[in-house]
Amino acid sequence: MANETANQAPVAVVEGPNGKAEIFEIMVDNRSIEYQVRFKGRTERYKALGEAYITAGELAGVKT
Repeated sequence: MANETANQAPVAVVEGPNGKAEIFEIMVDNRSIEYQVRFKGRTERYKALGEAYITAGELAGVKT
């Protein structure tokens, strides 16, 4: 999955005391979108941007 975002910029970046969480918008099967939260080498996937943004804040250590 790392190659999918290699040339893309994140749609959002959340920085906090725990580090930086990046959110990427990924096209899946040319018909749906998923949001990936990348933080310290881990990737979590979500169907909604809002959910991804909340998780990014929790991982980074800030309220979003």
